[in-house]
Amino acid sequence: MREELDAKLVAKYPHMFQNRFKSMQETCMCWGFACGDGWYKIIDSLCGQIENHVSWKRKQRVYDLKRGRAAKKGRDALIKFLSGGQRKPSEWEIERADEILQNGDREVTPYVPRVVVDQVKEKFGGLRFYYHGGDDFVDGMVRMAESWAAQTCETCGDPGTIRHGGW
Repeated sequence: MREELDAKLVAKYPHMFQNRFKSMQETCMCWGFACGDGWYKIIDSLCGQIENHVSWKRKQRVYDLKRGRAAKKGRDALIKFLSGGQRKPSEWEIERADEILQNGDREVTPYVPRVVVDQVKEKFGGLRFYYHGGDDFVDGMVRMAESWAAQTCETCGDPGTIRHGGW
């Protein structure tokens, strides 16, 4: 991939590509994106979706934990939390607080670690996106992007197919 596109991805997703300039003893990202420019949009979209998913899950977890702490303090604290504490609580918020206190709080959203990319390359005509962190949803997004890349020309980004028959 051209240096300018490489730099764009690294600047746009600094957490994901934090290993980009580390030594080869630490990461395979030291070689950059070992694929053509045609897959840039697929990689960019994938990274954006991963960032959105992980951020949303982390925010949801914080909300769940705060709601749980408010519930432990009692009905008034929970109603204040659900209403944002800035206005008079609605009937729905009061009913929701009573429901939470009566039935118990729902489970807390599981912790989702940030995704750190270890290597991005082309292999046997397909995109390989190696990373650590994330969850099963992120794994599904990566598999989907890899399948899109298999139907996209690595050089120009137009629709394409994998050719069989050796190198």
